[in-house]
Amino acid sequence: MEIYLYLTEPDWVEPWVNGGEVPIKLASSYLSDARAGIMTPDENLIHESPVPIPSLKNFGIHIEQVKNFTFTNNTYNGVKLPDIHNGSYYTEDGLILSFCHHFDEETAERLEKRACVKINDISKLRKKLDKQLGCKGLMKKCEYTKDHRRNHFLKSVEDEWQDEFRIFWRVQKEKNLRIPAGTAQVVWIHEQNQ
Repeated sequence: MEIYLYLTEPDWVEPWVNGGEVPIKLASSYLSDARAGIMTPDENLIHESPVPIPSLKNFGIHIEQVKNFTFTNNTYNGVKLPDIHNGSYYTEDGLILSFCHHFDEETAERLEKRACVKINDISKLRKKLDKQLGCKGLMKKCEYTKDHRRNHFLKSVEDEWQDEFRIFWRVQKEKNLRIPAGTAQVVWIHEQNQ
């Protein structure tokens, strides 16, 4: 499995190749009102339900920050409302590292990145970072959907071009973590004179 990490600055390649500290950010730091580059309006949202829970506002029902919510056999002005079993609609923050399954300069440009490294062993990297954080990260390829459902690994089809692979830790504070030497190899650095 080939995994790539796009980096904003060419200098950021150094710790991934030769070892050093890197900042790991919270998922909420990628939250934005609009989709642009690495920013999305539904980052850190957990929404599991057969219908969009915010749509219940049309019936005067405001539900936020709920887990395992059940709503059945209800009507509004004689209209049957949708049943929801074990629905969830809440935000969950945590540390996140986002990678990509492919490399190309067009993707780098869309992400507003100027360098890229190839990770040599993503499982080994996760174990090293888990040890520093004292907890096991969730790691897998993102999936994409046209509907309202979201979680840390289920995103909008509008983000499908990112071809993302993520590690997520339920840690609520940004951290600087040590990357071991030899974790990655340089794939591309944007030259200033291009």
